[in-house]
Amino acid sequence: MMLLDRRTARRSLVTLAVALLALASPAPALERVAAVLHVHSDLTTGDLPLEEVARIAEAGGIGAIFLAENYLLRVEYGLPPFRALTRVAHEEPSVLAGGTARFLQRVADVRRVYPRLLILPGVEVVPHYYWTGSPVTLAMTLHNVQKNVLVFGVSDPTKLSSLVATGNRYEPRYSWQSLADAAPAALVVPGLVLLGRKRRDHRRLGRTVVVVWRRRWRIGLTLIAVGVVAFVRGWPFTVDQYPPWQSAGLEPHQTLIDQVDRLGGVSMWSFPEAPDVGQRGVGPVQVGWLTEPYPDDLLRTFRYTAFGAIYEQPTRFTDPGLGWDRLLGQYVRGERSRPAWAVGESGFHGMARGKRLGPVQTVFLVDERSDAALLDAFKRGRLYAVRRTPEMALALSDFSVTGNAATAASGETLRVPERTRIAVRVSVESSDGAGHPLRVTLVRNGEPVETWAGQAPFTAVHEEVFDGTSLFFRVEVRGRTPQQLLTNPLFVRKP
Repeated sequence: MMLLDRRTARRSLVTLAVALLALASPAPALERVAAVLHVHSDLTTGDLPLEEVARIAEAGGIGAIFLAENYLLRVEYGLPPFRALTRVAHEEPSVLAGGTARFLQRVADVRRVYPRLLILPGVEVVPHYYWTGSPVTLAMTLHNVQKNVLVFGVSDPTKLSSLVATGNRYEPRYSWQSLADAAPAALVVPGLVLLGRKRRDHRRLGRTVVVVWRRRWRIGLTLIAVGVVAFVRGWPFTVDQYPPWQSAGLEPHQTLIDQVDRLGGVSMWSFPEAPDVGQRGVGPVQVGWLTEPYPDDLLRTFRYTAFGAIYEQPTRFTDPGLGWDRLLGQYVRGERSRPAWAVGESGFHGMARGKRLGPVQTVFLVDERSDAALLDAFKRGRLYAVRRTPEMALALSDFSVTGNAATAASGETLRVPERTRIAVRVSVESSDGAGHPLRVTLVRNGEPVETWAGQAPFTAVHEEVFDGTSLFFRVEVRGRTPQQLLTNPLFVRKP
């Protein structure tokens, strides 16, 4: 009986110690850098000069902006089989068109003018688009020009020029279409032959028939002209890895993600729940464009860094038990090699229609204010997403799990033996220091395990005994609309 009492007392002391440690020893403090992701300037399709965007950001207390200038914004269509000869294209300003070296240099120049603001150059890539319909039927649809991947952290101009995108023929590729495009160029030969040979023609002058030798100027020059145009338009007769006349599924997107991973960069799915649809008349042909929401594709692709989770539209992918939790569940079960982080995505092009720079932000937790530190935090999941008003933002002061004298925070893994008591600590404050009402939900393996109502500043601790099953925890905080805060997960595993 005495032995049982001692064991009970010892267990109670351990439990109390863990709880006190959780309450008194939050995770090591890191600097919070508020950043706006997915920003356009006049370098491509933005309304404002980059200098003006930087000025607005710095004046608004933003610590960093992640540019996502259009990588190659060009769509084309050509009639089969001579697609190059009949090609019609529409192009808008893009990084490739202006040159990657020039783009990176312009960003560096503006950074020298605004040294307190971190400006990270990035691009918005269209890995693949495709057409359905035909101009013969006077109806065509362009698919997936907004099914895009943002790329950051690739700072070498040559490597940046080589990204997978329809229309970027960085690596020469040839196919049967190359032969079809080259064939009309051969018309130059018969055209020259016709000009070089005179044809005998008979012409009647009264009762007399005169033999005249004439060159076939019209048909000869026509053939030469067609051949030259075909050569110029088709040269060097390469084709896209994923041509736009057929759907390639998700292979182009996965190929780009893997390419960015090899280059040491960051890849991010852009606006996965935002549809894009429209139609425009081009002469007698009605040309539509359609990008359907694609959240399920996040579960069909792998090794990307993050996805746009909070933006200025309602989203559901991060609701408890839905897509993001399924993805994180795959990771903790070993079905994925890495998780995917949730970020706030802006899509800022300018101040039209009441748009502002900063309602949606991603807060990075860094050891120092530098590009390298931000990219490292991006890759490691040391960040959280917020939606805010100009007057106030919710701020995460602590989200950590403690057990067995060790602590892990967002993006990290706590490794403890079975039957270890763990404590998850959540602390939220407001940027203005006032007591705003909050609803805080702690999600454990896709299920809400705790829901607290309170006011900022808010602190709560969830305790449980780890049974050896791999876990992930994440937190969502809601205040008065539109106030929202979404953490990235932390993990608990056995050693």
